[in-house]
Parts: sequence; C-alpha cells; structure tokens
Amino acid sequence: MSFGKKLPEPCRREVEREDVMLAGSALALMRSRAVVISDLSASGAGITGRDLPAAGDDVFMVVGSCDEMARVVWRAGDKCGITFDEPLALENITRMKREAPWASVTGWAR
Repeated sequence: MSFGKKLPEPCRREVEREDVMLAGSALALMRSRAVVISDLSASGAGITGRDLPAAGDDVFMVVGSCDEMARVVWRAGDKCGITFDEPLALENITRMKREAPWASVTGWAR
C-alpha cells in the first residue's frame, strides 16, 4: 500500500524501440566499456554492461562504423537507457544492425 504517497508514473518513450542484440562501446570521460545494445530507436537505446555510467553522464557510443553522442537517462545495475543528442537517421540504424550483430562479434554466427 502507498498510504497516501503518490507512486511514480511509468516511463513512456515517445518512439517504440526495436529489440536488437548489437555489440558496441560506450566511452565516457574516465573510461570506455564494452556494451550490448538490447533495444534501439532513432531517439535512444537500452544497453547492458559492467560499470556503466551514471544517469546524467554523457557517453560517446560506437556501434560498428557509427558513432553518436548520447546521455544516460537511467541506470539500474548492469543496464541503462540512453537518449541520443540527435535522432539517428534510418541509414545509420540499418548500418549498425548490419555491422555489429552480437552473434557475429562473438563468433556465434554461422
């Protein structure tokens, strides 16, 4: 029971994200991290990795030959959500999906 406390509204994205599994890097001021992009849209992405940056931190995302500036919106454990500074063009999303599928990076692709 909330006993009169107002519960937070659920987070709603403006743009629906597509489920993906892409390999990438998140570079912040102090370090870079290998990450897995788990969902992606023109406006943002969900990423998983160790020691992710905190909410509010800027990151330079590299996925295949594409790179984009983003900001961490939320972080919970080994997952976080980012929003891109500029919306991704459809051709960049297509290139990311073609160049960085996780299975091909790990050698699981056949």
